Amino acid sequence: PSQPQPPAPDMTEPEQKAERRANIDDGFARTPRIDVLYKIPQGNTADYYALSLLGQILGSGQSSRLYQKLVKERELAAVVSAGAQERRGPSLFSVIAIVPPGKQLADVEKAIYEEIERVKTEPVADWEIEKVRMSIRRSRAQQLQGTLSRAVTLGILAVYYGDANLINEIEGKYNSVTKEDIQRVARTYLKDTNRTVITTVPKPRAAAPTTGSN
Repeated sequence: PSQPQPPAPDMTEPEQKAERRANIDDGFARTPRIDVLYKIPQGNTADYYALSLLGQILGSGQSSRLYQKLVKERELAAVVSAGAQERRGPSLFSVIAIVPPGKQLADVEKAIYEEIERVKTEPVADWEIEKVRMSIRRSRAQQLQGTLSRAVTLGILAVYYGDANLINEIEGKYNSVTKEDIQRVARTYLKDTNRTVITTVPKPRAAAPTTGSN
């Protein structure tokens, strides 16, 4: 016989109250990289959908703000992306940039923060919202064409949120996000006390040993 649902596990985390930083020397890396990460709410919440749209506006595709500013205009980065990562518990909003030779990580990091601050002070444009909504709609349509992909999505929604019918409601949740919502979540979550910055640089190679002649 069916049994009562067990209580949901407590997946909350203590509030982050100061910036955290880490530097990594990676023996496999060929170019420097910077990851800027912010703690955000779990998936399937109003704030998550607003942050997900914001991530695409900032860093999805060549028309995104970060790509236009850092790659095309200022040539500070070779690759840049941004987005919200959906989790059952606390999730992450990430901005990732690959830095080409001759460019400084500090300059890239500063430029990223400038674009984030611009979102907080200036509402995003209507065309930007419509562009990412259409992109989400297209990618979801492509994703759900296959039977396996639909089954996996239904399973994830049922396990994560106990509601497989969300597969029919996600697009409406994205469509309900307003410019004011995007600005509000940027101000609420994308702040310096709530971020972790990881810089990864190629590890210097050890010099080959020299052999003396006899």
